[in-house]
Amino acid sequence: MLRTLDFILMGVMVSAAVVTYTIKHQADVKLESVKKLETEIKLEKDTIDLLRADWALLTQPNRLHRLVNAYQSDLALAPTQPTQLSQPKELPMLRSQLPQPPEPQGMSVEDVIAAAMNGSKPGATLGGAKPKSKPAGQIVATGGTPVPQPRARAARPAQPMPAVRAEPGDEAGDMDETITGAVD
Repeated sequence: MLRTLDFILMGVMVSAAVVTYTIKHQADVKLESVKKLETEIKLEKDTIDLLRADWALLTQPNRLHRLVNAYQSDLALAPTQPTQLSQPKELPMLRSQLPQPPEPQGMSVEDVIAAAMNGSKPGATLGGAKPKSKPAGQIVATGGTPVPQPRARAARPAQPMPAVRAEPGDEAGDMDETITGAVD
């Protein structure tokens, strides 16, 4: 009898040790994930602080004033006049409040949209149905499946970019040239 009780107690001790080890391991895994999240949160807070400092640097009024003066001829900026500001009651009505145009006779909105997409006038096919032509930029192969063809590109004359000129002493020795990067 003593031996069976000994074996039962040893089994209970081993199972209690296994359960204790499992709970400890799960707690360690959770602790690692919490530390990882705390590190990520700290990194994000540091990045936000860095971006706020960068924003404060870029939006300094004296810096903006110098930039406006340097590029006045290119930007053609003018101060806002009080008459350019509007009150909420002067704004146009909401799109939902606009009157809806009457629907053409015998056509649904989808038909009008399809006609506009095909490039024809709405109602042009009401009298007699015209056969549909193949879509632009596609050729129908022998199997009946469309094969896309590249469209010809319109030649645009290359316009040189205007040279950016800085007035002497305008940006020299300023914090504008400070390079800030992301925190790794």
